[in-house]
Amino acid sequence: MKKNQVITYMLLAATAFATAGVVADNTEPRKKARYYYLEGGRRQAENDHVAAYEYFKKAYATDPTYEEAAGAYGMNRLMVKTDTLQSGVELLRSLEYMRKFVDAYPADKNEALSYAYVAGRLDTIGEAIRVYERLDSLYPASDMTLLQLADAYMAAHDTDKAINALDRYETAQGKSPQVALKKMSFMLSAGDTVGAVNEATALIDYNRNEPSFRILKGNLYEVIGDNDSTLAYYRQAEEISPDNGSVKMALANYYKNIGDSVAFDNKMYEALLSEDFVLEEKVAFLEEYLQSLLNDKSDTGRGDHLFSVLKEQYPHEPEVLDLAARYSGAKGDYRDAEEQIGYAIDLDPTNVAYWGQLMRYQLADERGKDAMATYHRAMEHIEIPEGIKLMYASAATTEKDFKEAEKTYGELIHAANKDLPLTDPVTDTKFRASLNFEGLTRISSLYTMLGDMYYAAEDLDKTFKAYDNSLFFYATNPLTLNNYAYFLTENGGDLDKALEMSSKALDQDPENEIYLDTYAWILFKKKDYKEALEYQTRAVETAELAGEPAAEYYHHLGDIYFMNHQPEEAVRSWEKALKLEPDNALLKKKVSHKTFFFE
Repeated sequence: MKKNQVITYMLLAATAFATAGVVADNTEPRKKARYYYLEGGRRQAENDHVAAYEYFKKAYATDPTYEEAAGAYGMNRLMVKTDTLQSGVELLRSLEYMRKFVDAYPADKNEALSYAYVAGRLDTIGEAIRVYERLDSLYPASDMTLLQLADAYMAAHDTDKAINALDRYETAQGKSPQVALKKMSFMLSAGDTVGAVNEATALIDYNRNEPSFRILKGNLYEVIGDNDSTLAYYRQAEEISPDNGSVKMALANYYKNIGDSVAFDNKMYEALLSEDFVLEEKVAFLEEYLQSLLNDKSDTGRGDHLFSVLKEQYPHEPEVLDLAARYSGAKGDYRDAEEQIGYAIDLDPTNVAYWGQLMRYQLADERGKDAMATYHRAMEHIEIPEGIKLMYASAATTEKDFKEAEKTYGELIHAANKDLPLTDPVTDTKFRASLNFEGLTRISSLYTMLGDMYYAAEDLDKTFKAYDNSLFFYATNPLTLNNYAYFLTENGGDLDKALEMSSKALDQDPENEIYLDTYAWILFKKKDYKEALEYQTRAVETAELAGEPAAEYYHHLGDIYFMNHQPEEAVRSWEKALKLEPDNALLKKKVSHKTFFFE
């Protein structure tokens, strides 16, 4: 059992023990314990759980025979988030304190249900069943008790008793698809396929005009693997309720699972037109479908057609425009994405996410100036979060406005501590010691981005100083180590130092194509061509599997092949690089002359 599940449940389900009955014992310990107990109840009502716990603890310590105090103490022990009190032994001890109250007041239904629930999650299922059965005898046909009892019986692998409890629930409350589904799942778990089918049939017989019951039986046959019966019951449901959106979606999913894309699109089209679904539901399941098309690299024309249905229904809804923007952005149509999210911003200018999306599309379209202008427009409507500031700094770097980029990174670093320098060495270890891991990695990342910006500005001295500060806060930051190593290598730096840093980055992420490429390139510079080829081949293969091969990877691979006396492989790799980077003069020269040239 997960500890936080107990705590969460108790916070939701527990009732204040201060409502317990008046205690007849007027001994001095009981009076004192009663005072602590009532004060604990008052603090609990004020959501001061730390103080409440201490008062309940004092109440129980003062009078261990006081059942109300024992129960409150036990319950609050479950909420104390310390390793000692949340160990298995201590959780069971808390449960035992609670038991004192539950057994003293067996008719207190709410407390008994809470206790039994926790007992079940603490793997003491027999204890949970004992209390549920006692409640069942006191409150026959109680809906909550029977449902919980059924689950407890199933946890104890007693299917017959579990189903019997659900049968009694239905006798008292009537048939329902939720309970029928629970019974069917119990039966399937026990291998009783026939019983599950019979249960589904009984639900249909209970109300033959309810389409959801036939959908449920169709779902059951889908689980069993009987596609013909699945389709038959879905179609029966559609005959009963031709305009039912849930039926349309059930049929759509069926056609999707069997690979009938035309029938799937038709049913999705009908589902989108259905009035059974609210806008949020339509957006959700269409978004899932569009994402599947993009993931499978399918013909997005099908998605375009379905999306047009939604846009025609809701032409001025920000949620639909947002989805339209994200869909176009995923397809690489950044201009249309920008147009759609622009409409959404016009309708909802205080939505922070929309402004961020607009800047992302502009940056992806390599229009840094437009992204910077968007940033300044956004400032008039929203409080700018860190993520958008980082995009602004990136846009400024792209546009070679290095002073603006430095200013923005500086503001973010100084937000953590106004005394932190940008490139002078950071030496205050007290500040580092005061931060948690998240804080350390955040500041380290900011210094890394600052260093990357300085490299773009061709200021090597500041680049490496910023990287040194990044490593001061997070000595094993893999991105910093990788970038530091690569730029050292490219600028005639210490290759042994570069290889050591690159190795540390690669150790943390051995399948990262960027880190593999850096490590291979350093080996190439050190003239270790054989090992360089091994790592560069892995870098290219990894990038190709991810669908993100970069021209630089093929370029490096070609150079390494050439130095390994494999000129034909070298030319093929250079040709692949040239296709991705057709304006690269050095690549053109290498391909044309079929030989290696130094830059």
